[in-house]
Formats: sequence, C-alpha cells, structure tokens
Amino acid sequence: MPLFVSNQKIQELAVRSADAVRAEMSGALKSERERSVKVQELLVDNILALQSYYSKYVGNEYRDYPAAVKAINDKYDGKAEWGCLQTRTVIDLRAAFILGEGIKVVHKTKTKAEAALELEFCADLFAYNELDAEMPQELAKEGEIEGKVALRLFWDDLKADPFRNRPGMPSVRFLSWTQKKYTVHANKDDYLWYEKLTWPATSTSPEGRVLEEEFIYKKFGGRLHDPNDAQPKVMNCLTQIDRLDRALRDLREINHLFASQTPDFQVDSPQQAAALLQWIEDTNWKFGKAIVHIGTFSIKGPDTSGVANLDKEIETNTKLISGTTGIPSHFLGYIDLLSTRATGDNTRELVMASTTRERSIWKGAYEEVIAKAMAMYNAQTGASQKSVGKLDPEKVGVEIPLISEEHWRHIATVLIPAQIAGIISKEYVASQIPNIDMEEEASRQQLAEQNELKSAQAELEQMRKERFENRGAEKGDPNEEEDGQNAG
Repeated sequence: MPLFVSNQKIQELAVRSADAVRAEMSGALKSERERSVKVQELLVDNILALQSYYSKYVGNEYRDYPAAVKAINDKYDGKAEWGCLQTRTVIDLRAAFILGEGIKVVHKTKTKAEAALELEFCADLFAYNELDAEMPQELAKEGEIEGKVALRLFWDDLKADPFRNRPGMPSVRFLSWTQKKYTVHANKDDYLWYEKLTWPATSTSPEGRVLEEEFIYKKFGGRLHDPNDAQPKVMNCLTQIDRLDRALRDLREINHLFASQTPDFQVDSPQQAAALLQWIEDTNWKFGKAIVHIGTFSIKGPDTSGVANLDKEIETNTKLISGTTGIPSHFLGYIDLLSTRATGDNTRELVMASTTRERSIWKGAYEEVIAKAMAMYNAQTGASQKSVGKLDPEKVGVEIPLISEEHWRHIATVLIPAQIAGIISKEYVASQIPNIDMEEEASRQQLAEQNELKSAQAELEQMRKERFENRGAEKGDPNEEEDGQNAG
C-alpha cells in the first residue's frame, strides 16, 4: 500500500530539520567560544605569573627616586628593617672624605690686601652661618642622602643687634627635598640655567617659590640635561646593602642554632627511653655532668654546608658596595678582605680619587653662595651704588684642602728634590702644603729674617765693643809700657 505524505507535512519536517541544524551549530559555536575564553584566561594568568616572577626577582629593587630617597633617609635614621648600619656608615664616611678639611676662602688677586674687604666679609658670612664649623659636614651628608642640595638665602636685619658691626647678614639655609619635594625649573634654552625653585603646598606648609638670586642648587648624580634627575651614589647599591644585612642576619640565626646543639640518646626499647627521660628530669641533667646509661650518646646539630655560601655572599656584596661608593672594604669593617698594608694605603687613595667630582661640585656651590651673598649684601646696604666698599666676588675663591699620605709623600720625594735642584721655586713647594697662607708665611719669614739680622748686628756690635775694651786695657797696662821702654 503506497504511503502518501502531504506537502504540509513535508514543510514541517523541513523546518524541524533546519531548527535542529541551527541548534547543533549554535551549540558548537558556544562550546568553541567557551574554549576560546578559557584559553585567553589561561594566557592572561600565565603572563601575569611571568610578570610577577620577573618583577620579584630583579637586580635593582630601588628604581624610583622618591622611594629610594625615603629608603635612604629611613636607613640613615635607623627606622628601616634592613641596611641601617651600612647606609649610615657609607654616607658619613663619604661626607668626611669630601669635606673633611672644611672650606678655605682664598684671594684671587695679586696681593691679599687687594681682597681684604671681601675676605673679611667671607669670614663673617661663614661665622654667621657656621660654615666654618660643622655645617659643611652636615650639608655634605644631606647631599649624599638626596643626591642634590638646595641652599636658600635670606636677609637677616641686624640693626638692633649688629653682627661684627654689620647691619645685616645673608642667612644660608638648607632646603630638604625630603620635606619640600621641590622642583627646579631651568631655562627652556639652557638646562644649566636654574631660574626658579618651587614646591607644592602640604597639610602643614603652603606652597613656595624661590627666584634665581636667592637659591643655590647643585646635584651629584643623574643626567646633565635633567636638573631634577639626581640619584644619590648610595642609591645604586641599596639592593646589595639589604642583601648584605640579610645575609648577616641569616648567619646570626645559624650561629644561634649551632650554639643550641641537641643531645641524642639512642636506647634499645621504649621502656629504657622512658626511664632515661625520667632520670634526666629528676636529676636536672645538663651538659658537663656525667651520665651512665644503656645505649649510645651523641650531639646533633644543623648542617653547616650553607655557611660557606653566606660568607661568600657577604664578601661579594661588601666588594660591590665598596666599588660603587668608593669606600674601602676595611672602612666598612671587613679588614680580612685586605691582603697587605700596602693594599689598605692604596684604597685610601682610591676613595680620595672617587670623591674628587663631589669636591669640585661643592667648591662651585660655595663660590656661588659667596657671590649671591655679596650681591644681596651690596643691595641691602646700598654698597652696590658706591665705588668704595662694594664687594666683588671675583676677588675671592674657594678651596677644599686635600690632605693624604700620598700628597705628603709627593712633596717629600718629588717637589722638595726638584726645588733643591733649582727646577721649581721654594714658593711653589710651599703653596702645595695645605692650609698655608703664602703671604702670611712670607711676612713671617721676612720678620724672622729682620729679627735674625738685628740679632746678628747686636752680636757684632757686642764683639766690637769687647774688642775695643780689650785694646784699651792693653794700652793702659803698666807692665806692657815698661817692657816697651826697655825694648826701646
């Protein structure tokens, strides 16, 4: 019997087949999309994990200037968890090597008398601001912490209470970047021309601004073209300082464990162990007391194989810190790293050489302080309008004496023999001796020569007088006169 299917039925079947196909395709697309999302999430997780891995294990953990300066400040003040001792030692030693002999103002004129007015003002300026005492060391320390230094000039009116007969004096004050977060603005056409210095307002102080003639700014690190880029020297080895301190702490923990060695009793049965424990507790047994028991006795302690690695890490980090900062390793307390005394002498010369750049920068800083202080004094006292009494900063300069064993050896073995041979003058040799005023020394020598001449003249006069008296005595001697007559 034939099977008849209506057209309507056929259409219904076709619609159902299309819906099934669409449903199947939709399910497949949904599954593919879900799989793609899972793959993407997995890739993101892997990328984040890799980024976390590489950000955690880095060679330099202090790459941000504000964070590094804060870390240095905390370490120097003893507030950080690691590296306080090493950081403070490095900063204080570098400051001592840079400005250990203080600041010396010298005249650049032919004679000292030509710059007498300027030299007197500089002496008063330094005394008023304690720049002839401890302040240079303190400022050098701040420069080592922040990598830069900013000094502000104020005018102190002293008419009511004059300082050394002066109606007023420029006051030099340190501006801390740690507190102010100041920004130095350079001329758009000259990055070495610092036009102004500004800082934002805080919860405790308003915003501020200082113009060019009222501040001095010097930096000791960073690139030349960026006035605010100034990484401190110690910032480059903060990671090594932390690692050194952690290694020392790890070594201390191991030593603590070694000092607490554990006695080990090995017996044959649990009953013997219980009896032995009870006996130890009852007799309060300690090391040094005799004990008789059944079994074996030994001392157990931790494995010491890691100590050699810690010693190597301590030595390596110390060398890296020394090489970065210029501070010899024995100045950091590791005398055993020196092979001979000659090595120690050479490293002292090395640290003097490693701070030459900083000394040159500080020399320029103090010369700028003197120049701007003189300009302020001239303006405030009206001396800028006068031909007499006006201070001229071109007549004076600044020197930072450098005294070392090598310097004295050079004078003794090179300069003095050259002077004796007539190659160089005695005055040049004297000028190489630190803290020697050539004009004062020449005056002393002239006075000594005059005194010596007077003394010689007095001795000669005394000899002539004695000789005259002797001749007179000879002429008045009666025995000699009678002898003369008999001879005649």
